[in-house]
Amino acid sequence: MTLGWRSDEGRDMMNTNEETTVLTVLERQAPQTFEELMVLSGLSASQVLLIVDRLSRQGAVVLRKSGPDYSVALGGM
Repeated sequence: MTLGWRSDEGRDMMNTNEETTVLTVLERQAPQTFEELMVLSGLSASQVLLIVDRLSRQGAVVLRKSGPDYSVALGGM
């Protein structure tokens, strides 16, 4: 799986270093909770939230309700 994504116009776009970090964590083991992503990536809560929001809008990751929490897994890029 590549760590890039395609925009609506079909041109390749590069992920930020932080997005690549989150995607790499999820490639190694998914799903992960937001808290697990924070610990494994070394990013802050706000960074993880913004990155997951951006990646989910691109279809790169999906969110699933897991009890009281949400889990994040790779989407169908």
